[in-house]
Amino acid sequence: MRLLKKSMVIGLAMSTILALIVGCSGNNGNDKESDQPKDGKVTLKYLDWAPDEERKSQQKSFDAFMKAHPNIKIDYQSVPEDEFTSKLTAMAASKTLPDISAMREAEALRWDESGILLDMSKYYEDGTISPKMDSNKFVSPDGKLLGYSVANEIIILHYNKQIFDDAGLPYPPAETDKAWTWDQMLEVARKLTVDKNGKHPNEDGFDKDNIVQYGIDVNHAADFFWTPFAISNGGGEVSQDGKELLINKPETIEAIQKVADLALKEYVSPTPAQAQGLPGDVGQKLASGKVAMATSGQWELVNIGPQVEKGLKNGVGVLPIFKKPATTNTGLPLVIYNTTKHPDEAIELYKWLMDPNQNQANFDSGVWMPTELSWYTDPELIKKWTATPVHPPEYKTAVIDYALKATYPTPWFFLPTYSRLGEVLNPGLDPVWLGEMTAQEAIDAIYPQMKEIFDSGKANP
Repeated sequence: MRLLKKSMVIGLAMSTILALIVGCSGNNGNDKESDQPKDGKVTLKYLDWAPDEERKSQQKSFDAFMKAHPNIKIDYQSVPEDEFTSKLTAMAASKTLPDISAMREAEALRWDESGILLDMSKYYEDGTISPKMDSNKFVSPDGKLLGYSVANEIIILHYNKQIFDDAGLPYPPAETDKAWTWDQMLEVARKLTVDKNGKHPNEDGFDKDNIVQYGIDVNHAADFFWTPFAISNGGGEVSQDGKELLINKPETIEAIQKVADLALKEYVSPTPAQAQGLPGDVGQKLASGKVAMATSGQWELVNIGPQVEKGLKNGVGVLPIFKKPATTNTGLPLVIYNTTKHPDEAIELYKWLMDPNQNQANFDSGVWMPTELSWYTDPELIKKWTATPVHPPEYKTAVIDYALKATYPTPWFFLPTYSRLGEVLNPGLDPVWLGEMTAQEAIDAIYPQMKEIFDSGKANP
């Protein structure tokens, strides 16, 4: 979803977390007279950072909930995205925390370290809330279940079918066991990369400074976008059990360099400077004809949808591999604060928001994927959430089956230090994407700091 996409690359200032830890002890003030029901209704405070269209969609969901639960009123507060953390910190300090809120993935374990999030374990264990997919579980090192993603999202390959048709090339593989190798992808990307004179990168006279169509745009805006390739190569950022830092493994470094070289040496993908001249989102890039393929989140379908309405023939495929199929998944969690004075009602709202049956609009737009396994295996449920034109025919194998077969959860689901690691890693790799350092040089420079953070085991410094 859009607020998912935007939240992924925003780190939490460490000072705000420390301030939170100092200032959030005790209850949140919901025992004030002004917070007690006066009309027989319980009021639940909900906080998020939804942009305009999503705010309207969210309000519709709340309206339906209040109609079905006439004893509950929702005080919905949505703030600008860049103000969300400071707002939540101020609410913690003033003991006016919401009952329930959205939470940035990278911040969940950091806020949990302050001790204000409700352990949801018993509600899932006793069946109060329907089971969700394990790949979407936010859990603390001591086993505390903070919740699950409200939507599952994986990294996939998006492409413009018309460009492939015009070039006489077969579409990218849509099945996990038929994925391109990295070299196969590169060869196709060369054929689809064209300069102003119609030449390709492997032809004499190719003008790398005047490319009119790129074969592929590999997203490396944040680490979880490129880590599928490192995992595929036998590396990664950290191990899936959270016990080993893998960023300095040769397999990881090789994958990072291969991604960078798509722009720096192969000329099939835009450099950061060239990317500034491209349309904004993946849908616009594909529809413009300036990019044939793009790796990014499944949620990009919400941006692709308007272009489909204008005639774009969009396609989806599995990512290319080095040694094994791999994709990463993510999705922001909903959390309940243990300071709530209305836990039963908060659970009812949580159940509603986490129920796929209440989120059809988000499935129709392509911005969400469900978090319950049955919606990936039951043919009728699959039809229910993939019925719109933005979901192409190959979606079942390229996304649904792929999610079940090849998902490696992004470590912010389970590793407290992951967000802090990213705050070093992501800017540390900028010189690699710019061609100023090799992947080996960049990792060598930042590894000691990353190792120190990893060994600390702490979400907050």
